[in-house]
Amino acid sequence: MSKLSEEDQSLFVVILWSIWTGRNNFIFQNLTENHITVLARTRVMLLTRKTSFTFSTTTSVSICDKWMPPSFGWIKCNIDGVFDVTSGANGAGYVMRDFSRKATFCASLVFEVHSAEEVEARAIWAVLKKALEQQFTHIIVESDAKSLIDQFSAGKFEGTLRTDDLKDIQLFSSKLVACIFSFQPRICNSAAHELVLWAKKNNSTIYWSAPLIWLLPTVIISLFEGL
Repeated sequence: MSKLSEEDQSLFVVILWSIWTGRNNFIFQNLTENHITVLARTRVMLLTRKTSFTFSTTTSVSICDKWMPPSFGWIKCNIDGVFDVTSGANGAGYVMRDFSRKATFCASLVFEVHSAEEVEARAIWAVLKKALEQQFTHIIVESDAKSLIDQFSAGKFEGTLRTDDLKDIQLFSSKLVACIFSFQPRICNSAAHELVLWAKKNNSTIYWSAPLIWLLPTVIISLFEGL
């Protein structure tokens, strides 16, 4: 009889699986992963399998130095936003990608907002709303808005934003089977950042399920560079 509890057995097996996946990524995709990435994937797998293992919602996903695809069955949503305090000009963007790195949905967005925090929250609101519309079930929201990500990861959706975005974000995320809020530096969000700059420059909102020709340099190239 194993001396490990059922939860520890689950953790042990999933760590082995994640190490094996890392080995395959290195051999077949030339992707080098460190232990932080391996453990982050382990956490995602445990949530996907919905075993009896309990993972604290306050446990943050470890920071990576480049964009990494999600596990099978998950959609990774990279979001970003910018706000000019002088002119009030703003822009937001998101890119949804699956385990194969394919962009399943993208958007450049402009909102009526009054702060950088508002535009970041609006971007998260928009991507979760679209995830529900697309009937996705397992979502990872990656952003460099650390304060918001830490807040949502801790299950706190109170705030002083002038919109009801926080309540909606709580509602949308609760309707998903699993939703992880992960802080990652901008280097891991470069595709979303390019969409943000386009939205701010053109003061226009656009959605698409397949990148348009004129956006290929800013979206598709960065996807295949693994940023």
